[in-house]
Amino acid sequence: MRSKGTLLMAIAALAAVVGAYFLGRADVTRPTAPMHVAIVGATATDAAGESATIGASPPSDERGLLPPPNAPLKDSYARLQARANGGDKDAASRLLRDLDRCNRLRGSQWKNDGATSELTGKSTDGMSAAQLRTYQLQLDAMQLRQQAVRNHQALCAGVDDKLLDTLVPNLAQAARLGDAQARACYLERGPLYDARSLIRHPESLQSYRNATSALIDGGLAAGDWRVVDLLQQAYEPGSQQLLAGLIGSDPVQHYRYLKLYRLGAEPHRVAQLDRQLATATANLSAAQVAQADDWAQTALRQNFKDPSTQATPQGWDACEF
Repeated sequence: MRSKGTLLMAIAALAAVVGAYFLGRADVTRPTAPMHVAIVGATATDAAGESATIGASPPSDERGLLPPPNAPLKDSYARLQARANGGDKDAASRLLRDLDRCNRLRGSQWKNDGATSELTGKSTDGMSAAQLRTYQLQLDAMQLRQQAVRNHQALCAGVDDKLLDTLVPNLAQAARLGDAQARACYLERGPLYDARSLIRHPESLQSYRNATSALIDGGLAAGDWRVVDLLQQAYEPGSQQLLAGLIGSDPVQHYRYLKLYRLGAEPHRVAQLDRQLATATANLSAAQVAQADDWAQTALRQNFKDPSTQATPQGWDACEF
């Protein structure tokens, strides 16, 4: 068996190799200069979530160009915002995700700094060979997290509270333009996705109220199982979701969307959903159940193809960008 000193030397060497690897990747993947897209007469989205008027849209051959990954958001924000306001779905989706990353950075950076200090300060004295291997795996994972933080820092340098305050309006805009993940997130949480912003802009609740019906219709027409799952949950009597507060509880609608969701379910979820359906029918008439069943069959045939529970696994997060 190798001595403790030999094991520690091997670990130090491996850590050096891993560190060099990530430094090398950082150099290789460093983005080139941002691609500039000229926008004429554009203004930013207002804090309440309504899109402002755009004087002119960029040429079609420029609309597809987006900044390289991790390019500083403060440099590309105005162009992305103008394109998003002008109806560019790709720009809206990119701006939303970049703002979301920057909004999360402060908390994640603080947590990672604490975890890093605790891990690197741990003594290896007395560790067995198996414990040393586990420790090395933890160091490797820490380096991956640090690389991710560095990417976030490059993206978010100079991004202030004023820019972050547009996260919810841009979430709404991406949802309106057909970003399925944004649509699900906005329907579920709306302005509550950034509660601090809601305090500053209570009018964003009215923007949520105004946008919801069209987003639901668009999601159902697109065959989006996320929307079906959100609706069956929101219509369930007793639901405390924001969407439930807007559309109200309705046992018939709850059964209708739950039945549709069940028709598209993967086999391993069927038994659980059947139990839920049995509960949902308890206070419905035979005619109500029959009408809801017919509606669900028609909706499935017309708009939905892939399995519902594949798109919405148990515990799925509507706002996991």
